[in-house]
Amino acid sequence: IGRVLRLIKGAKGIRTLLFALMMSLPALFNIGLLLFLVMFIYAIFGMSQFAYVKKEAGIDDMFNFETFANSMICLFEITTSAGWNGLLLPILNKEPDCDPKKVHPGSSVEG
Repeated sequence: IGRVLRLIKGAKGIRTLLFALMMSLPALFNIGLLLFLVMFIYAIFGMSQFAYVKKEAGIDDMFNFETFANSMICLFEITTSAGWNGLLLPILNKEPDCDPKKVHPGSSVEG
């Protein structure tokens, strides 16, 4: 640890870089808060639209829109572009799941 501190003291470029990082932390916090707010809104929207999607492909017990926490996990996965296509496939409407007269057992949702 002492060597690292001596390196920082001796290198003006590293000091300047760390100072710039420290000065940008409040702005990074604001951006993170804004991103959380947007994800919060879309998590609620996802729960209302995709809560009863059939569990297949990327939608399973952990990655789904049934609860708020799972919705946030799915949105984080989509935001980081890590496997978002696995979540997209089950959400797309396809026969026979898009039949408006189909009754889903265990829920009051039709169609």
